Amino acid sequence: MADYTENTDNTEIDDILEETDDEPISTLPRRRLRSTAVLPASFTLLNGLLGFAAIYYASKSGFGVTFGDSDAAIEAVKNLKIASLLIFGAMIFDMLDGRVARMTRTTSDFGAQLDSLCDMVSFGVAPAMLTLHAAISILRTQFERHIPVERVVWCIAAIYVACAVLRLARFNVETEQDESAHMDFRGLPTPAAAAGLGSMVLLFTSLMKDQALVPESVLLIGMSVTLPILTLVCALLMVSQFTYPHLVNHYIRGRKPFSYLVKMVVVILLLVMFEYQAMAVLVLAYILMGPAISTFKTLRRQKA
Repeated sequence: MADYTENTDNTEIDDILEETDDEPISTLPRRRLRSTAVLPASFTLLNGLLGFAAIYYASKSGFGVTFGDSDAAIEAVKNLKIASLLIFGAMIFDMLDGRVARMTRTTSDFGAQLDSLCDMVSFGVAPAMLTLHAAISILRTQFERHIPVERVVWCIAAIYVACAVLRLARFNVETEQDESAHMDFRGLPTPAAAAGLGSMVLLFTSLMKDQALVPESVLLIGMSVTLPILTLVCALLMVSQFTYPHLVNHYIRGRKPFSYLVKMVVVILLLVMFEYQAMAVLVLAYILMGPAISTFKTLRRQKA
């Protein structure tokens, strides 16, 4: 660099500046993505595409569905169930993409950014659309007209989306590349929040098949009230300071006592026998785990 400066006179520099007056010279190097790992990125993209499909099925029936014995109502419930299952499918690919990237040693900043964008679709927008369409459709059916509470439901869904964005942005800033450091989360993870809403929809749609236990009108009113409340709770927990354990790293990864295997078998049997009921209980227990752990620690400190 020194030799180049000494051998370049002022005339040559002036000529260069005159030629580039119309084209500003950037002093910062431009970052270009030369290559990326195909396999982990494919899993991440499948996560986002399943989230997009969930949005489609959640909004497929629109807001004008009349719940009852009609074919339109049956189709609407079916679409809500498919949307919930697609969200859980997106969760599976969300778990696999990081594992595949670490196994193949192809972790990168591109993969992290792509994962956050797809998570926003699958666990931010899709659950909000699920709550919005399910709750508003039921409210319009029960009251047969537009009521002010619809705006409340819309605001709750918007709050959920905003909190999901903030939660993912905070995770990108605070996260570390080393998987051993991912033992806990600060704030409810977005996949867990989405699982809570999806499992609640699956629970109500499964109960609608057996109306001998609970009348359909009661189930519809219950879902129209429970979904917005749970959506708001999950939104606030996502941006909270509560600590949530990383289930895979805490209870599955590495060597564990024999009792862990017995517990896993019991959980699997419950999911096989009771399906959506057991799923809803387990997911809700995890959602409430953060405030419960914080309350327990506070009480223990006060007692000490």
